[in-house]
Amino acid sequence: MILVHDLSLIYMISNLLLFRMKKIKYFAFLTFLAFFSSCNSDVFEEHEIGENLIDKSTEVLLIDTFTVDSYTVKLDSIVTSGGSSARVGQYQDDFFGKVRSEFYGILDYGGGFELKKDIEDAIIPVEFDSLVFITYFDKNFYGDTLKEQSISIHRVTEEIDFADGTASFFGHNEFDYDDKVLGELTFKARPYRTKNERPYNLRIPMGDELGQKIISMAMEANDTLSESKKWKRFFEGIVLKPGEDDDAAMLTFKTGDTLMKMRVYYSNLEGENTDVVLYHDFPVKSDPFNFSNYTSDKSSTPQDLGRIVERTDELSSELTDNLAFVQGGVGFITKIKIPFIENLNTLGLTGGILKAELVFYPMDGSYDSKLFKLPNSAPFNIYKTNADNMALEAVINPTINGPVASNYNYNYDNPDESFYSLDITSYVNEILMQGQEYDDALLLSFPLEGLGNSMERIVIENDPKSDFRIRLKTTYVVQK
Repeated sequence: MILVHDLSLIYMISNLLLFRMKKIKYFAFLTFLAFFSSCNSDVFEEHEIGENLIDKSTEVLLIDTFTVDSYTVKLDSIVTSGGSSARVGQYQDDFFGKVRSEFYGILDYGGGFELKKDIEDAIIPVEFDSLVFITYFDKNFYGDTLKEQSISIHRVTEEIDFADGTASFFGHNEFDYDDKVLGELTFKARPYRTKNERPYNLRIPMGDELGQKIISMAMEANDTLSESKKWKRFFEGIVLKPGEDDDAAMLTFKTGDTLMKMRVYYSNLEGENTDVVLYHDFPVKSDPFNFSNYTSDKSSTPQDLGRIVERTDELSSELTDNLAFVQGGVGFITKIKIPFIENLNTLGLTGGILKAELVFYPMDGSYDSKLFKLPNSAPFNIYKTNADNMALEAVINPTINGPVASNYNYNYDNPDESFYSLDITSYVNEILMQGQEYDDALLLSFPLEGLGNSMERIVIENDPKSDFRIRLKTTYVVQK
């Protein structure tokens, strides 16, 4: 005897008529569908599908005993350029080791900088005051903002340009820079702090040498400060680096003309405004040549994820304490194999999937509500892959004609039993219709288009003996 609680099954069952066309006995399914349709009223009642309502040869089965193998793999080409924010910081993670991000950016010349002339066409003498780097906190961060951390600014010494055949920068890209520190600040981050209803800015003092050089060039009307190509040759770019010993937070800063800039302050010594501090900004624009570089030292972690070097490397969860991993920025994602899906074809003479749902649980104790929160800025997506662990295409939800996205199912009574789920019915049906190849597998990840700008991570349980293992929960209609 089978209980039906969800009238949305009507739609799914009607779609079964398109499945396994050579075998389906239409009369049985139409009878089954007719019964569901008769239940469609304003007041829903619980019905029993049983002896007097439908042929006993039709059954609805829930199967969640499939073997689900998991592996951790690492993508090697994660785009981190082209965004409107910069990620800088470092923290220590028990599972992912020392996680670090640096930001490379190009300074614009700010429309040109030439000091004013007086009525006799002579340059008004000025005095350099200070040079400072100004950036504004974004509210996104990962780690502990109550700890002190540092940011140092260095001058890039080679041209920041795309490699041949590419139009993006990736998380592993880096460029040569001068070890000499242009500016440095140790601070406690306050990403939620505001001033006059605006995000609070971080001001990093910079050395006088560069500032004085810029003022001298402006007084000489040097065209380096007014021509884009000459300015770029003079100042290739900057890199913002976290402190080597920091164990605090990875922070996000806004980029754009008014939100991240190097500012030189000066004062007129003669003429007007001698009592006013003047300035000129060299902005870090939201530019495709700006990007974040991610690294992580995983050799000290119990699971030693450092064993994953190439994209084709796969670290089975059997070798990592029955755990699998997803991490934005650095690029860890979980590969999932379900080798026996085709066995569903042996359950009856005819049959079809009502729903196939992939369910996984975050490891209890691997996250908390303050430092290492569960992913919430974007859902998980799932992608078809091959033996080389390439993301071929997203699994599609036909209802919205878009990628399948995860739901987080919070258990208020037992929070440690909360789980994520993804509807992969279309994927399972495709295998049942077309067959399954040995290399068929799935990649579980944050949306790939934003993976390089994500700081989130999750540790997933997959102990075959645990109730919290990764499961494929399949609701299957069988006509015996």
